[in-house]
Amino acid sequence: MVVIANGTCLLSGRAACADGAAIHRSEVVKAFLKERPGRIHLERLPAYSPQLNPVELVWSQLKRCLKNQVFTNLEELTVAVLNQVKRLESNPKLVQAFFSKKEIAFITD
Repeated sequence: MVVIANGTCLLSGRAACADGAAIHRSEVVKAFLKERPGRIHLERLPAYSPQLNPVELVWSQLKRCLKNQVFTNLEELTVAVLNQVKRLESNPKLVQAFFSKKEIAFITD
């Protein structure tokens, strides 16, 4: 799984989930998809539906792990976030669990 800017989630290079963020409707994204005809399916999520976007579960997990911590500068925060991302990367079963929720089963069906 590869996650790119603002919640777009590429699964095995074949499908992408995009919420209604302006970046997902940008000319850059349109050009990217046009250069890869038939290679990436873009699944647009309904407005105001974070429960349908698996990357929101990733952000939720990260926030749970980082809550109640105090960071005195941006570098400390960056290190903590990257450590949690590495932790997720080393736990594929946890990441797979994000995709097993019934609300987002349409991605893996």
